[in-house]
Amino acid sequence: MEESRIRSREKELQRHISCVEEEKDKIKKESQEVLVRSKSHVEEKTSDEEKKKRKRSDENTDANKKLNLEDKESLQRGVSEEQEDKKGNKKRPRSPEDPLEAIDYIYFILKGGSGGKKSCLEVREPAHLDVKRPAPLDIQSYTFYKVIGRGSFGQVMLASFKPTKQLVAIKKVSKKINESNYENIRKEARILKMARSCPFVCHPYAAFQSEVEAFFVLEYASGGSLYSMICKEGKLPVERIKFYTAEIVIGLQFLHSNGIVHRDLKPDNILVDKDGHIKICDFGISAEGLFGRKMICGLAGTPGYRAPEVLLLNEYNAGADWWSFGVIMYEIATGEQPFSPSGCALREYFLIKTPEYPSYMSKEMQDLLSKLLEKNKKKRLGVKGKIREHPLYATIKWNELEEKRMMPPFQPEMKSADDFNEISPEVPVDTSRRERVEELSYVDPTWHWQE
Repeated sequence: MEESRIRSREKELQRHISCVEEEKDKIKKESQEVLVRSKSHVEEKTSDEEKKKRKRSDENTDANKKLNLEDKESLQRGVSEEQEDKKGNKKRPRSPEDPLEAIDYIYFILKGGSGGKKSCLEVREPAHLDVKRPAPLDIQSYTFYKVIGRGSFGQVMLASFKPTKQLVAIKKVSKKINESNYENIRKEARILKMARSCPFVCHPYAAFQSEVEAFFVLEYASGGSLYSMICKEGKLPVERIKFYTAEIVIGLQFLHSNGIVHRDLKPDNILVDKDGHIKICDFGISAEGLFGRKMICGLAGTPGYRAPEVLLLNEYNAGADWWSFGVIMYEIATGEQPFSPSGCALREYFLIKTPEYPSYMSKEMQDLLSKLLEKNKKKRLGVKGKIREHPLYATIKWNELEEKRMMPPFQPEMKSADDFNEISPEVPVDTSRRERVEELSYVDPTWHWQE
């Protein structure tokens, strides 16, 4: 399929070159005729002023010829580079989703979107070109049912992919007119693509965009979030706490080993999939590139789950996630948060005291929580020590858990697309034209969407 896309693009580029050459020959012929007439007229005048004008005219003609030649060479380089890539004779830093990015780009331009920086190909895009997005990249391929999440970013909707009726979650993010918003969208797309190799991080099926919104098609976690479980059940059974938190440990260690700090861990962002396994989601404010001793600073996260160093605007790294992890563990074990949240960061910091541990909580869990909820970030478990070796997880077989061979203690109710009623998704009020977000279009190569 990728080969056919490349061949198709080569044909389009060849057609572009032919059009440019015909136009160039026509302009050249007209220029020569004008030049002959101009020279005949100029020869009749011998003044110094007229000679200077003729010299400037000749220089402009040469410059135009040079520009036309460069334009043709630029297009020819585009075709030759595609051919070299196909043969494998020249290595270029291109991702396997480049053909999809190209299709999405042309589709976006033809629909009236702004492509950002102009290129010779962009301004010559033929208006008659019939570009059709692959089904996963077309919003018309999805049926919407209900809103399952909201935030400052936009909303998450339950939907299904029409060709297969597979349930999915679609995250819609508004493309605000500022560069930081666009970079956050690109960053989330990068993290989601990388997350495919971890079973406990939410996986993307596709990503695409309209003129005003970006869309992430994600796997649907039918078990809901840990927050919904707390609201429904209060505290959770010990075995479920061990199982869920052990899978979160694997997911966090995967993210941290790839230089990613989540920065907004909370029960709302920990989902349970149809098989009963954990999925860490929502990377909208995550930080990238935090390897080794590299730190970041800045207030981020949800009140009640933010680490002391975050509240004080000090530098921090993955240790902030381990603090949030400790807060989540305490909450699902007791049904309550260990610390009082506050809209004021400094006030929230002073509200952090040693939490009270109920009598029914095991000594092992109390010990683990005390080491996770350590105010000194350098002494906090996760940053220091091996959390997998803690006595609370003595019964966890980590190799089996990583391969999802351990039976989950709870399995959610199975639902299908026929169990929901279709609705029309909300249309953004602001429909002003936005630029296209680069490096966004994506379809998971392991997603069997054509079945």
